[in-house]
Amino acid sequence: MIVLGTAGAYLGHRLPIPAGVLLGTLVAVGATSIAGPSLRLPQVPLPPEATPVLQILLGAMVGLRMDRNALRSGLHALVPASLLAIAITTVAVASALLASALTSIDIVTALFAAAPGGLTEMTTTSISFGADAVGVATLQLARVLLALTIVDVLLKSRESKGKEEEQGEEEQESAGKPGYLEELKDLGSAAPWAVLGGVLGLISGVPAGGIVGALVGSAAFELITGRSVPLARFRIGVQVLGGVVIGLDVSSSLLGELGRLALAGAIIIPVQLLFWLAASWLLVRLSGYGLSTSALASTPGGISGVIPAAEETGADAVIVTFMHLVRLSTVVIVVPVIATLFFGA
Repeated sequence: MIVLGTAGAYLGHRLPIPAGVLLGTLVAVGATSIAGPSLRLPQVPLPPEATPVLQILLGAMVGLRMDRNALRSGLHALVPASLLAIAITTVAVASALLASALTSIDIVTALFAAAPGGLTEMTTTSISFGADAVGVATLQLARVLLALTIVDVLLKSRESKGKEEEQGEEEQESAGKPGYLEELKDLGSAAPWAVLGGVLGLISGVPAGGIVGALVGSAAFELITGRSVPLARFRIGVQVLGGVVIGLDVSSSLLGELGRLALAGAIIIPVQLLFWLAASWLLVRLSGYGLSTSALASTPGGISGVIPAAEETGADAVIVTFMHLVRLSTVVIVVPVIATLFFGA
């Protein structure tokens, strides 16, 4: 698993595709998980600490970019983020109702499967409402994988200017640094701030608490000390871990479940993808955000895959993260309330 995951990460890094390391690792690990039983390979479970660690790393990656201008941009994004969250939640509920009416899937399972609030959050929450948790996880994962694939295809054609700016930034990051040891020293200075904030966020129990806490902690480090931390190599490590976490969720049993729920998925997922394309276009036209930022901010993909992709495609990672955190908070609150009040779950 480690060897194939490393090979996938290396191949993805060499290919000229956005978030190549993330997708390369995901494909290699996911394929190994599916083929493992046939090849008599031991199944590697997802370590329970992997997801919290990934949340803290994602929050740190965004927080260490949080200068005063970025913070103001994020705060200005709260209004479009709130409107987008309401619209996405409405579309999710509508697609769930349609799928439940036309297929055999029960309404509560459909609601949690359609809600773009994160695979882990929606699956774990659905258990206490009597939903089919495996079905929820299957449709959530299918949407995340499809969304990441579409993001990759769409952003290949992004403006060359944005790509040149991103490359120039990476060159500036690496130009003044002697090497790995100096980068590790800089990251080591910021790490306690991110870890402390992430742990407090996880303990608080808020949606994506690890990301929020680490973002606040690392942003405080950046704003107070004014020190610049190089992120080029750090981004690669986060993408590898993100690919492993998502890839280990793929298994032959989930593929079988996807076959059983294929009709429901064929209703829920296309409706959300069509809305995503429309929302991306509106964000570009009305907010002035670039194509990469708009596409990733409105994607129904999971936050664990979207933030690394934002870092790699030249998108504004702060705007993307703020939009997804507002949506996640809305979905985690609204969907259980709807399931309880209207469907007696």
